[in-house]
Amino acid sequence: MSSNVSQHVNRNADQDLYPAGVSSPALFLAWMIVGVMASLPSAALESHRVVLVPIAAIPAVAAWWTRFREGESRWLVPLGLLWGVIMVWSHQTVIPNLPPEMVRQKVIIQGVVTDREDRKDSQLLILDEVVSGTWHASGRVRVTFSRQRTTVMPGDRVRIPVRLRPLSGYRNPGGFDYRTFLLEQGVMATGSATGPVEKIGSTQAWFWNRWRQEISDWIAVTLPVSQRGLGEALLVGKRGHLESDLLDALFVSGTFHLVAISGLHLTLVGGTVFFLVRLGLTLIPPLSRRWDMKRAAALVSLGPVLCYCYLAGWSVSVQRAFIMVGLFLLSVVWQRRRQSWRILALSAIAVLSWQPSQLMNIGFQLSYLCVMVILFLVDHLPAKTWKERVIWAVVSTVSIGLVLAPVELYSFNRFSPYGMIVNFFAIPWVGEFSTPLGLAGMVIHEFWPKGGDLLLGWMGWTLEIYRELIEWTLRQPGSWSRAAGPTLPGVALFLAAGVVAASIHRPGVWWWKRVVMTVVALLGLWWPREFVPDSLLRLIVLDVGQAMSMLLKMPGGGWSVVDAGGAVTPRFNIGEAVTSASLWHFGVKRLERVVVSHPQQDHMSGVVQLMRNFPVGSLWLTRMSISEREDHSAMDLLAAAERFRVPVRFFDGPQEIREGAGVLRILPPLQSKRAVKLNDRSLVVEIVYGQHRFLLTGDMEKREEAWLVSQKALQPVTVLLAPHHGSLTSSSHAFVQAVHPEHVVFSVGQDNQWGFPKPEVVRRWREIGARLWRTDQDGAVSFHSDGMSLKITTGE
Repeated sequence: MSSNVSQHVNRNADQDLYPAGVSSPALFLAWMIVGVMASLPSAALESHRVVLVPIAAIPAVAAWWTRFREGESRWLVPLGLLWGVIMVWSHQTVIPNLPPEMVRQKVIIQGVVTDREDRKDSQLLILDEVVSGTWHASGRVRVTFSRQRTTVMPGDRVRIPVRLRPLSGYRNPGGFDYRTFLLEQGVMATGSATGPVEKIGSTQAWFWNRWRQEISDWIAVTLPVSQRGLGEALLVGKRGHLESDLLDALFVSGTFHLVAISGLHLTLVGGTVFFLVRLGLTLIPPLSRRWDMKRAAALVSLGPVLCYCYLAGWSVSVQRAFIMVGLFLLSVVWQRRRQSWRILALSAIAVLSWQPSQLMNIGFQLSYLCVMVILFLVDHLPAKTWKERVIWAVVSTVSIGLVLAPVELYSFNRFSPYGMIVNFFAIPWVGEFSTPLGLAGMVIHEFWPKGGDLLLGWMGWTLEIYRELIEWTLRQPGSWSRAAGPTLPGVALFLAAGVVAASIHRPGVWWWKRVVMTVVALLGLWWPREFVPDSLLRLIVLDVGQAMSMLLKMPGGGWSVVDAGGAVTPRFNIGEAVTSASLWHFGVKRLERVVVSHPQQDHMSGVVQLMRNFPVGSLWLTRMSISEREDHSAMDLLAAAERFRVPVRFFDGPQEIREGAGVLRILPPLQSKRAVKLNDRSLVVEIVYGQHRFLLTGDMEKREEAWLVSQKALQPVTVLLAPHHGSLTSSSHAFVQAVHPEHVVFSVGQDNQWGFPKPEVVRRWREIGARLWRTDQDGAVSFHSDGMSLKITTGE
């Protein structure tokens, strides 16, 4: 009897210290993740689900085996698995659609402003309770102001003339699902304002966002422009004034997480309040002698942490962080401090039950991984003396950096070689000086404005030092490091095997199992990505909206990009987010060439970013006239090529280049004296491989089409990129008959304002029996050929 009691006590003590692999919440969570992974509708999961589900089952099976040996909680396995599936099923939403008569039409909408974000180049309003005539929106509407500004505040009821658009997102290999991102925020449509905002009333709703906006306005008039973006990001979670250069510096230094309010910031707020409250209560002897001040301080700390969540905008990431921090504070109140692993598992269960799609969210992954590393080190590394604390700080910084690096590399295709060093100084500086000064200034400003302004100014001074640090990092050699990174299955295996390795704690005989699982985790990073056989030609017409960009892999040769246009803003670059991301998806490290059909933004806006991200063998352009060379867009492109040491090759006549088993042909451009505009001088590229021909036409119009027909430069082709996005200025009858393609691809944006492709052009191609593809409907269209057969896939 005494022996059994002793074993039970020892096992419980062991679980308190190392509960990751044996606690009931951890077992339930592990199988819940398997259920979510098996049923979650996600574009990233679809092509890998058959591999990812077994990988997710590795820690789940390990946890089950441990509990099975202990003879407890066998029902947690089916319950966790079923709960994950049920949560996914219960949270599935039907994507709302705008009435067709409202799409891109000028309409007047009414709604309540829930949030406002001021940006350097624009302004953004989020509206709820939106109506227009008899139509009632089933979600929020996101309205962008490009040329005007408004001073309306959250809680105001407004009337705005807008052009509405249904939710859309680019569907490309390795791409970000922007539509799902907006849906998770409750947004069902976007729009651009076509007139001024009229305030028609006010409500008490969204008072916390009104408070945030007032603080944001205070920051704007108190801090210099160079400090405003960082100040707003840290205090109210708004990043609209973070310039593109500063964003680059934040990513390169590996400190972007400091301006994305998450668990780190809530922990700092909760920890500071906890320390101050506990210290104050301890100074009152009658209280400190009778009650545990830790419990009282933890309970009081919940209030300020919750207020900070509302101050930060109560976003999805902030809500996730509050669940984590709130449960840890409650564990102190309930005297369960030693069960940190259990609390962590419970918080993850709560988050995934509330929103299962968070499993694939990079913020969720980084937050929980960071906490897991810290808890593991707390269990294994002493930190009692000051020397041990210094060692602990160094080891924890390095460990967190190493563990998070594969996940960040997969998600952002960035490697921060200086990140560990910079974080070692930046985290305590921003966490212990900048943020507390700003929060204290914000509180004091309510009853002593001058004192609040003074503290905010001190915060700005600390942020200036932080900015100089990260900008200095950006200037260091090798700081701008981009790479394809590991694959999704590889990252999943790295995490799954790493969790099992960290959970193995039994001394003696089990040490080798930890070594084996660590090796498996590291091997996961070399999981092979989608392989394009060297004998295949692959042409991918990317989904880049009302623009054009294509990836080309020559058989036996390298990768090229033909055009790289699309949207470019201070927060989004098509060359980074779409073209580069798709290249990294295939593991591309170098580009043989970048071809720009003609120097217009919808064909070249992403080229500079491509030259920055990849070594480029050469840049191909059509021969430019003097006036074209004086155009600032063309000059900027040539200057960037010189800066990145990319040779420029101009074409003013037909050329043929053999690469591997294929041939690249430049068709004879229209003579300059015959050209009227840039489109008339589009560089037309023909790719020949075996029995198939692919013709890429840029924005060629009827004048150039007639020239090529007269020069007898055209032959029937297998695949044609429709000239000028399917406009009426192209696809003449003579050209259609000359090329007579089997497949025609229209690179167009959803519900674009020009109505491309035009119905007459579509009918013209259908009359000759061509099969039509559209990037706005099909996503990226990919053609694979071995010279004989042709395989087509869409929406990868």
